[in-house]
Amino acid sequence: MNISPKDKISTVQTAISVTLLTIGVSILTVPRAITEAVKTPDGWLSILIGGLIAMAGGYLVVSLSRRFPGKTFFQYNQIVVGKTVGLLFSILLIIHFILLSSYEARALSELVRIYLLGRTPREVIVILFLTTGTYLVVGGINPIVRLLEAYFPIIMLLILIGMMSGFQKFELDNLRPVLAQGIGPVFKGVRAVLISYVGYESMLILTNFMQDPKKAFKAVFAGISISMISYLLIFVVVIGMLTVEEVQLLTWPVASASMEIEVPGGIIERFEPIFLVLWILTIYTTFVLSYYFAGLGLAQLFRKDINPFLYGLLPIMYIAAMLPPDLNAVFKMGDLNGYIGIVSGIFIPLILLGIIWIRRIGNGQK
Repeated sequence: MNISPKDKISTVQTAISVTLLTIGVSILTVPRAITEAVKTPDGWLSILIGGLIAMAGGYLVVSLSRRFPGKTFFQYNQIVVGKTVGLLFSILLIIHFILLSSYEARALSELVRIYLLGRTPREVIVILFLTTGTYLVVGGINPIVRLLEAYFPIIMLLILIGMMSGFQKFELDNLRPVLAQGIGPVFKGVRAVLISYVGYESMLILTNFMQDPKKAFKAVFAGISISMISYLLIFVVVIGMLTVEEVQLLTWPVASASMEIEVPGGIIERFEPIFLVLWILTIYTTFVLSYYFAGLGLAQLFRKDINPFLYGLLPIMYIAAMLPPDLNAVFKMGDLNGYIGIVSGIFIPLILLGIIWIRRIGNGQK
């Protein structure tokens, strides 16, 4: 399956796709994941350092993809490392996107059961989520990015309003002292936060969907920057409201913080239903993109139409989503997939770029 001119997307749409693919469920769990690793209020420094590392990874990914115009990672990696190794790399990235979409579906079912439909079986929620995602994904990349473009300002506005409202119960002392235990704990938090930045590796595919691939660096840096600012704002406000010790004990710390938020003027009595809308939108956008990339990878490997693979992935994603027996296993599944994303977004591009440099291939060279 090759990319046709009608599948091209703009630089803004690409940046939005990277942002929304990155934040996903992480927007709910990043304060807990960081504080569990750091044990101090210095997690905001881990977010900054992790963001810089993610930008370096984004630079590698785009540098690699731009060497093969009109081809995605699934098509050009075999040119670099041969069919066997290239096939393994492609399968790893496809597994990453399948696990990501399954993780998002299962996490959404857990959230909905806790905050909205307590008696509804999670199986029903997952099936409904998968089918609504399929309805969008079979239309191709353009309907997906147009929907993301429509959702993006709503998501960012809700994050901004929620976090700004949270400053009513914000205590600056909860973020002090800075570096009381040195820089060591901060670097422990970097590993945890790097998992939350997984999503920029989508530029292995998105770069060659762009109308102007020369602006791919700008798109990936913008996407990672927006994600980093969102994580910083959420982390600072949640820690300022709940303290480091309390956040470590909460499964969904952002959800717990939203219950404490009061909108000035009494316009909204309970803010958590609004946040539930935010969570559903962010999880859905991450799900449809990762679902589409998994189907596209299979279609390009087998050189067939994408739709049969999209339908064929439904039972696989359902089984993967329902496989974890409890919520702790769900989070472990997310962490494992995060490490696969880091391998796909940093180490594999480094290997391929090294071979390209040695063999002098790409950009029209043999």
